[in-house]
Amino acid sequence: MKIFLQVLLLIPLFLFSQSKIDGFVKDEKGEPIFGVSVYVDGSTIGTITDENGYFSLLISSESNSILVFRNIGFKSEFYQINKITSSFNVILKEEVKELKEVVVGQNFFSRKQMLKLFREQFLGINVAGKNCIIENEDEIYFDYDRKTLTLIAYSDQPLIIINNYLGYKIEYQLIDFQCKFGKFSMNSEFVTQFQYAGNSLFTEIDSSSKINKRRQKSYNGSTLHFFRNLISNNWNKKEFTLYEGSFITNPQLHFKQTQIENGMYKIEVFPKKSIGIKTKFVNQFNMLFDNNEQSKIQFYTSEFYVDSYGVFTNYESIIFSGAIVSKRIGDLLPTNFLK
Repeated sequence: MKIFLQVLLLIPLFLFSQSKIDGFVKDEKGEPIFGVSVYVDGSTIGTITDENGYFSLLISSESNSILVFRNIGFKSEFYQINKITSSFNVILKEEVKELKEVVVGQNFFSRKQMLKLFREQFLGINVAGKNCIIENEDEIYFDYDRKTLTLIAYSDQPLIIINNYLGYKIEYQLIDFQCKFGKFSMNSEFVTQFQYAGNSLFTEIDSSSKINKRRQKSYNGSTLHFFRNLISNNWNKKEFTLYEGSFITNPQLHFKQTQIENGMYKIEVFPKKSIGIKTKFVNQFNMLFDNNEQSKIQFYTSEFYVDSYGVFTNYESIIFSGAIVSKRIGDLLPTNFLK
């Protein structure tokens, strides 16, 4: 059974030129907040506010990056970096947590069953996923919608993931997790569609040569790798090859790459000739990585943007399936990896 993966990550677009972005974080009373996490989503770039609530980061002010402000007891704030023109103040509002009511018999499966499925689908079942530890699994809540056969998971606190395989600590704020089944089950065998959304901060905990080799292996054949190759028009049997059905095809017949500025690229997807005017579907392709790993990509948008780091927009309209989606959080790398 094919599994379609839609990964909705709030991820940034990095460019080459850098500038200083700074400011102060305060509460609603105007008091400075110490220790607020300020970071570029999906990367290793971050800092915390000092005793005056001050923060400072060197990042591209011309990018579409998302700057996250997060602190326990407050609602997180998100800012598009390309809309920040000068030093600015951030106001964090106090977050009032309501106790979640536990309804006996609400779920049709045990927490142990749901947690096992969550680990498999979220972290992955390969060696990278199995070497990940979620330190605060008690923060994860589950619900199961029997009408739609969907498992839903959420967490009020960022999940602390220790990836010993790739040498990272990941603070992952889980915003959405949905796993749909083809039948009433809690078995990965019957998963038909899976998606998650969130923002993340990476901290390197190991950079040995062994770890770096593993990171390269996780990078190879990943979506990050694919989009970097797409903007550089790098197609070959050792990298990615594109297919229409079962026939190899020239990518230049289907994509147009236009460099806009500072490493940002506009990608146009030419529609399939048989597609009707009103449909959102644009085109789909099979592809092979290293002449071995087979995947499929479906486009529901005729254009999107990719930066020099391989981070893309319109992520909700580009859906992968096949080998490429076997890489889950366990294989997830910072978007500034190898840059």
